[in-house]
Amino acid sequence: MKRLEKVSLLGKRQKQLGYKMNIEVLISTMNEKSIDCYKRFNLETDALIINQTDHNAYEEKTVDGNKIRMISTDTRGLGLSRNMALLNSKADIVVFCDDDEVFEDDYKDKILSSFEKHPNVDFFVFKTIIYQDGKEIIKVIEEKDLSIYNSLRYGSVHFVFKREVQRRENIWISTYFGAGTPNGSGEDSIFISDFIRAGKKVRTSKNLIAKIYNDGSTWFHGYDERFFYDKGKLSKALFPKTYKLYIEQFLRRHKEMTREIDLKTARKLMLAGARDFGGENGK
Repeated sequence: MKRLEKVSLLGKRQKQLGYKMNIEVLISTMNEKSIDCYKRFNLETDALIINQTDHNAYEEKTVDGNKIRMISTDTRGLGLSRNMALLNSKADIVVFCDDDEVFEDDYKDKILSSFEKHPNVDFFVFKTIIYQDGKEIIKVIEEKDLSIYNSLRYGSVHFVFKREVQRRENIWISTYFGAGTPNGSGEDSIFISDFIRAGKKVRTSKNLIAKIYNDGSTWFHGYDERFFYDKGKLSKALFPKTYKLYIEQFLRRHKEMTREIDLKTARKLMLAGARDFGGENGK
């Protein structure tokens, strides 16, 4: 309680002094030919582009008072890209961004006003609209504080958080899960759950900050055997002691996923994935 009061007082004091937190958008992309790729994101803040390609280089430029930087790297994997951005950012607030994302004109003001209104919040899950397979996907429909159990449905394109808190708690993106790995998605679920387990306050915001035009997924190929096996691995990573309970709850909540593969087989595949992941009990 004392810590929360201290953070709240700090936020109020900063507001009284007219302090505006600096925002940097952390963009993960691949094979960009020029730093001018920044133009398609509709940026109005600083940005750091991690460009995974065939060479290593650094560029920067200033546009309308905002610093745009690009690190080109021959590394691979979304987790490595996100972590490289976090290591090289110096901003107060950082925003994860994919290469198919376009920000709203007022995203900067929406982010700043949300943190000013809720100085105790360390991590916001902002509203985005995802256009995929002819559908419009909106996951943030109300404003609320999040726990581990109601936070796992949100992807990293919603994530905006205080960098200093991330550094202090030593929270990083998993390089075992996610694009560029053989283990399916889940790095975003682990990341947000690590914040919550560290006692940080995580909250949704209905303020729309971006639209994502996702024409295709690099990892999702339907609810096949690989999907359930990888979800089993993720279940063990998230809940090493209670993964079996989580698997049962997951299958009950998502009956639509077991139309092609029956419930019994899906459970068996998830348990096999959890077993092969290892972790708790020395396995």
